This record gives sequence, structure tokens and C-alpha cells, in this order.
Amino acid sequence: MLIYDSTTIAFTQKAEAFLKEILIELGFQVKRNRFVCNKYLYPIHVVAFEGKEWGHFNAPYMQIGLNRKLIYMAKDSVIRDILRHELAHYLTSIYYPKVTSSHGPEFKEICQRFGFQEEIAKATMDLETANLDKEGDLHSEKVLEKVKKLLQLAQSSNAHEAELATLKANELLLRHNLDYLKDREEPIYMDRLLIQARKDSKLTAIYEILRHFIVKPVISMGRNTCCLEVSGSLTNVKLAGYVANFLNQELDHMWEEARKEHGFSGLREKNSFFLGVAQGFNLKMKQAKENYSTEDRKALVTVEKQLEVDIQMIYRRLSFTRSGHQSDARANQHGMEKGKNLTIRNAVEGKAKNLFLSFSKS
Repeated sequence: MLIYDSTTIAFTQKAEAFLKEILIELGFQVKRNRFVCNKYLYPIHVVAFEGKEWGHFNAPYMQIGLNRKLIYMAKDSVIRDILRHELAHYLTSIYYPKVTSSHGPEFKEICQRFGFQEEIAKATMDLETANLDKEGDLHSEKVLEKVKKLLQLAQSSNAHEAELATLKANELLLRHNLDYLKDREEPIYMDRLLIQARKDSKLTAIYEILRHFIVKPVISMGRNTCCLEVSGSLTNVKLAGYVANFLNQELDHMWEEARKEHGFSGLREKNSFFLGVAQGFNLKMKQAKENYSTEDRKALVTVEKQLEVDIQMIYRRLSFTRSGHQSDARANQHGMEKGKNLTIRNAVEGKAKNLFLSFSKS
């Protein structure tokens, strides 16, 4: 899962600057946030994630991911080496687009071609050893030592002391990464759901429904892939993941019932039915919000405005496209009726009710 806050954004921006320097050293032409390879432009995009590996390369979205723990644990020179390793994967995907093995002969050939040392080409790395092996980098090392001490204080049973230590650690990291970023913010998480080959009406319907769960869904198009990117608080993103998976199966079940009951069969009718379900659910939620108290309405506006502000940390620019599906009125109407009665059942039911109540029933 990807994560965004002031600290991680400062970290990834610094990492992108490192990556540009590495690309220039290798002889590539760098233009703002892209580099030229084989006469094509490729994005320079680093993100932070939570997970077990130190880094990864996401080929469909041409993103290099760095583990958030590196902010607190790695010297700058170690981060550069991890970036070189992931860049080797990136270049392998460009020069050998049909290769599926991660560290096969093609990857090794790329490492040799661009002069990456043996330790960079390795699939695994001991971070503590890597930190110790690096000479110099004294300023970074001093900062890391201070941060580690602050994080030890953050384990204190004294809530005030722990919170103060955490705040100081983050402020120190912000100053170290980018001088102009000084304020600590709560993180916003982003997860990629329902990855498939192309956009369709079912994905669009799920996108519409998820907007009522206090997350920001975005239909994201990658290289030969499409998915729902869902952003928000950790709790809401996890819940949205459950809802999306539930709807992915439930919509198919609802379509099968409608097909047998009303004789629907064509793709246009199927598309119209799915979009009708989303329209019906939207009407249901709109009617529910009309019964909110004034206090609940104000709270909902506040939460939604904050989400729109937070989302700018992830997306510098969002574009919107209209659905090009031709509509079948009868199938669309039946879908709307189903959508008005749609409930997210099973394990999510209790969570959904709590979410609606604590966040203005949105």
C-alpha cells in the first residue's frame, strides 16, 4: 500500500532528485520529471510504500517504490544504491519488454551494461550491513542517529513524551529532506484495487459507489493495465478494498439474476445495468443525506474538503473522461432499482454502519 504525508513526500522528492543524478551519470538525457531512452520519454516517479521489501519497480505504472522505513533507517548513499537496483529493473523492462523473470540474465546484462556493482545487482540486502559499509555521509548518519533516539523515546509509556518524541523525529526528517517542508501531517494511504486489462462499466460502477465511503477513487490507466486507485485514511482504504471486492462479485451475481429474469443478453444491456446500479445507489445515498442533522452535514463537508486537499499530495493533476457506452433504457432502469436496494453485506456490514455514523453517514 502506498502512503503519503509531508515526510514521505519530502523523502520521495529527494529520491527523485537522486534518481535524476544517477540517470545523468549513466548518460541519459533528463527533462524535468522524465528521461529519454530509445527516443521515448519515461517518467521519473518514486513513491513510498509499507511492506517487507526495501524497494520495488511497478512496470505497468513505471514507478519505483521505496519502503517508508528507509526514511528512518538508511543513509542517503544506501538509498542511492537501492534506486540503482530498481532503475536496473526499470531499464530491463524497457530494453526487454517481454521478460517476466525478476533477476534473470536480461537483468544481469543491464546491470553489466550500465556498470552497476555486484552488491547493487543482488536481489536482497542487509540494511544494517549496507549502512555500516558506507563511508562518509556523516550528516545523514548524524540525523539518523538523532531520529533513532527520538523513536526510542516514542515507545515511552508516557503518552505526552511519546507524542513529543514522534513530532520531533518527523520535524527533523522534514528539515533534512526538504527545508521548506516543516509541518507534520497525518498520512494518506493509496491502494490499487481490481487490476485488469482495460476499463469497463463494472469498474466504473464500483468507482461511483466507492465515492460514498470517504475515499477518493480514481480509475487509473497504466501500460496495458487498468485499476481503481483508492486513497484516504488507512481504515477507510482497507474498508474500500473489502467493498470493491464484494461489489466485483455481487454485480456479476445481480447481472445474472437480471439476465435470467428479464432476458437481457447484449453488452450494451450489461453496461447499462451496471451503471444503473451505481446511479440507484447514488440516489439512495443522496436521500439518506437529506435526513442528516445540520451538525452531520457540516462534518461531512469538512471531511470531504480535507480529503480533496490531501489527494493533491498524490495527484498533481487529474483528468476526467466520460463513459462512451451506449445506453439501454430498460436495463438501466432495472439496474437503478437494484442499486436503490444494494447493501454491502457480510463482514463489512458492521464496519459500514459505524463508518456512516462516525463520518456523517457518507
